[in-house]
Amino acid sequence: MSWRNNLPSKLKNSLQSLLRSVDRHEEVYTQAENVSIGQIWVAMAIMNRRLEKIEKVTRAQRKALQEMNADVDVDKHLSENLEESLKKY
Repeated sequence: MSWRNNLPSKLKNSLQSLLRSVDRHEEVYTQAENVSIGQIWVAMAIMNRRLEKIEKVTRAQRKALQEMNADVDVDKHLSENLEESLKKY
């Protein structure tokens, strides 16, 4: 049995989505001296691109809130929600 089959479904789906994205660049990473390492670097680049998009959206949302003079401290709410979430474990 593959270790991937033992992943929770959300993680398994996320991994499958990432692998599909990585496979689109197969002709590039197969040119690497170590194909497995090339594949990992491509996956990291894709994940970094996704993170950059999230950060860009977040900056835009914060800017919009500031322009509306909204009295919302996003960082405070994130910290409180994270703290409460972590207390459950």
